[in-house]
Amino acid sequence: MLGDVLPLYLLSALSVALYGMFISVFIPEARKSRVVAVLVAVSFLASFACAKLPLVSQISEGIRIIVLTVVISLAAAILFPVDEKKQKGVES
Repeated sequence: MLGDVLPLYLLSALSVALYGMFISVFIPEARKSRVVAVLVAVSFLASFACAKLPLVSQISEGIRIIVLTVVISLAAAILFPVDEKKQKGVES
């Protein structure tokens, strides 16, 4: 809706700012945890692969992102469960 009102250069700048904010969320955690760093790399590679694969690339980008987020998060939760006792000790 706002895309019709704002000039193209401003939309482009806002898009870059949005990616910058997204990156600022996971970079600090990826520096602390090798598991998080690997999961970020896997998510980038999976997103790229899904954009290039013939059948998957026909699905809308938003749906691909949602499916990848759920699948990678589920795999990470199963493969690398968080110890709640250890986590509570970190927060205190």
